[in-house]
Amino acid sequence: MKRCTSCKIDKPFEDFRRQSKTKDGYKYRCKACDNSAAREYYQRKKKKIIENALEWQKNNPDKVKEYKKRYYSKDN
Repeated sequence: MKRCTSCKIDKPFEDFRRQSKTKDGYKYRCKACDNSAAREYYQRKKKKIIENALEWQKNNPDKVKEYKKRYYSKDN
């Protein structure tokens, strides 16, 4: 059992994601709280995240082309 630092509820280790840098090898927040925090972060930073992705694609056309080639050649 481990206590989530966000919701303060004791939960089994299966409810936590792995993180090698912590003492016990699990994140401090449970999966539910971690998902919630990630959604909130994306909503706050959405514009900047999209700008960065578009800039990377613009600067790496060969990688984008190769990725699309592999992605679209797969059988769906």
